[in-house]
Amino acid sequence: MTPGLRAAAESATSLTLASAVGAAVISLLVAIGTQVALSVRESHARRYQRRRAALTDAQDAALALRGRVQDYGAISRAQAGQPSPELEQAERRFVDARALLEVTLSRVDDPAVTAAAQRWRSAAEISFISSADLSAAQEQQHWQDLNAAIGSALRSKDGVSARPGSPGRPNR
Repeated sequence: MTPGLRAAAESATSLTLASAVGAAVISLLVAIGTQVALSVRESHARRYQRRRAALTDAQDAALALRGRVQDYGAISRAQAGQPSPELEQAERRFVDARALLEVTLSRVDDPAVTAAAQRWRSAAEISFISSADLSAAQEQQHWQDLNAAIGSALRSKDGVSARPGSPGRPNR
């Protein structure tokens, strides 16, 4: 084989080898990029599912508390605050439901929902238990505001409400 022919063959082999290495590197980079993108997407999906579960749990806890606070207030008013086993049992159920709401709200990653829940809870306790004057319509409005905030968060793509005038959205 002549030196020119040998050099051409070696050059072609080097070119083929370089092309193969380049293709392998590109394939590796594409595979890594795809894996990173999938990992990020799965992380976002898990975060959304956690937020959604926290929101629905908080909504369920608020509904349970609403029933318990109404029961406790009705029994308390009917018995004029006099101690009785029925009143004690209603108070325990009310306190347990309130604690459950507090626990579930600690998992909610949405300041607007948490604030709406706290406003509603205060209004409900005043409306149904206290002798202070707060109309049922005001409690109902706070209840609707809470459910609107939760509904907004549940419909959002990231599980956080986008209500106008709500406090800042949580950092991601």
